[in-house]
Amino acid sequence: MLNICIVFAQLERETIQKRVSDAYYSRSQKGFRMGGKPPYGYRLEEILMEGIHTKKLVEEPGEAAIVREIFDMYEQPDTSYGDITRYYAEKGVQFYGKELIRSMLAQLLRNPVYVRADMDVYRFFRSHGTNIVSSPEQFDGIHGCYLYQGRDAQTDKLQNLKGHMLVVAPHEGLVSSEQWLNCRIKLMRNKTIQANRKAVNTWLAGKVKCGNCGYALMSIKIQSGKQYLRCTKRLNNKACPGCGKVYTEDVENYVYKEMVRKLREGQSPATYTKLNENPQVKQIYREIEEMEKEISLLVDSLAGAGETLTDYINQRVEEIDQMHQLKLEKLSVLAENHATPEQMEKVASNISLWGEIDFEEKRFTVDKMIRSLKVFPGSVQIQWKF
Repeated sequence: MLNICIVFAQLERETIQKRVSDAYYSRSQKGFRMGGKPPYGYRLEEILMEGIHTKKLVEEPGEAAIVREIFDMYEQPDTSYGDITRYYAEKGVQFYGKELIRSMLAQLLRNPVYVRADMDVYRFFRSHGTNIVSSPEQFDGIHGCYLYQGRDAQTDKLQNLKGHMLVVAPHEGLVSSEQWLNCRIKLMRNKTIQANRKAVNTWLAGKVKCGNCGYALMSIKIQSGKQYLRCTKRLNNKACPGCGKVYTEDVENYVYKEMVRKLREGQSPATYTKLNENPQVKQIYREIEEMEKEISLLVDSLAGAGETLTDYINQRVEEIDQMHQLKLEKLSVLAENHATPEQMEKVASNISLWGEIDFEEKRFTVDKMIRSLKVFPGSVQIQWKF
């Protein structure tokens, strides 16, 4: 929340810059020295920066080629952590003298040190509440970034980006912003899918809700062997009338037919474009930029302003900030719901081979097409992702 102290925004920015500098450099008799082991794919090289002796990350060709290969592999919709770790284990490739494991791979794929950061990267971190120290102009599509644990952040920076600090680094990134974002968003989606991994009775689990109360519906098997959907709130305390006696198979058949119809009506894989080409995303970017321009102009107007004008400006800045947050939240939702053309090709293939694909493939297909299902007595309401 912005308030009257916004006149000190520049001073606060300088404080954050110093905090970042202190976190990354330690003073020694030889000047400033970069601390810690360099990220895989880089080596340290002595440089003189603004009269200060320090070290800079420089590409290590052999390792950098492997990093690029990892991003190439993980960007593919069907590639998992296990596929990549097995691949390098079979080749005998080691990372820091050890075999590549899931936690190391996850950290590598999330690390913005590898991205050639441009404005799409800037907007991505802004949309997740990251404190960005560098100016937008520094996101030139060439240099990588450092992500620092925020002093007041409530979560680890690898799990949640809100409240942490991002700064553009002096070294060059190894992978394009488009590829890095594709991988980062895939990591976010996989985390969501994994939360529902225990589902065994219906591929609608996690999506299907009671139309009356909004609680999840549970698929329960009866003596005849058939399954029907029951409202969990009604099961717990009878506080909801439920959705009647609805057989799971009937709802599954209806949803499958609706997915077929949705694709036939022109919602084909060809309609899915890159996230930054989505008209809604473009419009939100434009609106955010206009808001940021207005805030900048308002802040500039504070110099020499009287009490009445100062109160008005701070009130207006607070209003814009609230609208700004709503736009960022909407952008985040669009990013999480976005599907790549390759994923939608897989969806179309799964629909055509529905009787032959397994349970998890059906769950994948539903996740890419449907946001939620509400079941009422005698009807089903589908909220599509597109």
